[in-house]
Amino acid sequence: MASRPLRVMFLTPYFRPYLGGIERAIEQLSFQMQRSNAIEAVGVLTTKYSFPRRPEPTWVDRETTPEGISIYRLSGFPRRSLPIYSVPLVWFSPWRLKRYLDEFKPDVIHFVGDGWFWGHLWAWFWYRGKARFVFTPSFHKLPISRWWLKPINAFLSHIVDRVVALTELEAEGVHKAYRTGRNKLGVIGWGASMNEKTGDSKTNSEECSPDLDDYRRPSGPLTILCVGRLGSHKGQRWLLNTYLMARPQFERPVRLVLVGRDEGASAGIEKFIAQHNLQGEVIVTGEVSDSELAEWYGEADLFTLFSQYEAFGLVFLEAMTHGTPVLTHDVGANREVLSQGAVVVPRFNDAAAAHEMVRLVNDDASRRELGRQAQRYALTEFAWPVVAEKYLEVYQDTRTAA
Repeated sequence: MASRPLRVMFLTPYFRPYLGGIERAIEQLSFQMQRSNAIEAVGVLTTKYSFPRRPEPTWVDRETTPEGISIYRLSGFPRRSLPIYSVPLVWFSPWRLKRYLDEFKPDVIHFVGDGWFWGHLWAWFWYRGKARFVFTPSFHKLPISRWWLKPINAFLSHIVDRVVALTELEAEGVHKAYRTGRNKLGVIGWGASMNEKTGDSKTNSEECSPDLDDYRRPSGPLTILCVGRLGSHKGQRWLLNTYLMARPQFERPVRLVLVGRDEGASAGIEKFIAQHNLQGEVIVTGEVSDSELAEWYGEADLFTLFSQYEAFGLVFLEAMTHGTPVLTHDVGANREVLSQGAVVVPRFNDAAAAHEMVRLVNDDASRRELGRQAQRYALTEFAWPVVAEKYLEVYQDTRTAA
């Protein structure tokens, strides 16, 4: 006898209208889940904040997106949070949270990210025994100032039914740091698609475009694209210094495009551009819409990002689905995730990064071949339908185990 369809609720501190990497992943996973007969409904329980800790009091309490995702938002008190943590350390009503859970009636509750422990713990308190719990922690080594979060994450890892890491590297870190049993620990990466709105993508590598020049403009400068929040973590200033090192050796006009919302680094970047007379050559777009981001991916000839750490690096795969090769360095899971279609240099080695940037700018044949490899790899290994099917198996196995 077939089981009834599941009602799946994601818990995350930030969600639409704000969309970062984790939020886009939840949205794309939701789109794919809704196409399955095994899923009855998908909801997101979140807050009235955008990253990082920015209060959004005008956002509505409840909303259903055109795609059918039910969104429930909690207000925090006080409205302003101390700037000491990536998630607002404020009071959210446990009773309002329970009211939302009772309204949606989830069979599976999926914690995405390890920051919103308030929501995670109260959701477990109210719905233990009623729903099954899955935890995707997006693990990273905690600085000493945040060691207090370690026992909380360890507790969450023990009370949930399944812990799903994004990479093998992350799974090993979760196992060692939180003593998570390997019998409940799995690995499923995020997905990527060419059309961010619908999640449609070509998963057959033979269907990928045989000539990536079709995606490029016929004339104008070669475009190097960087997508990430403009802050110290994403390394745009380091990229600018590397670009200056490589620039004298470019054999063609080049432009560097920095896409992302400002998180404190924009003024310094603009000052750097002015000091080095890079106006018009280095473009800072600020935050862009989904459609504008897709257009930038389509125009890019090379994608580069030198973050301090990447647990998974969804933006790399988004660029790769458009046939754009990647240049980055060996931090976090980059070496594991970017096994094809990318050049990964040693961590913060500016000489190696500048050398590869020059080579990829000047050598059209190598760059285009790397782009073809990137597209085949991303659309074959990280297509959202494949990722969604893996998570569906986790959700169903979790319920069966109950």
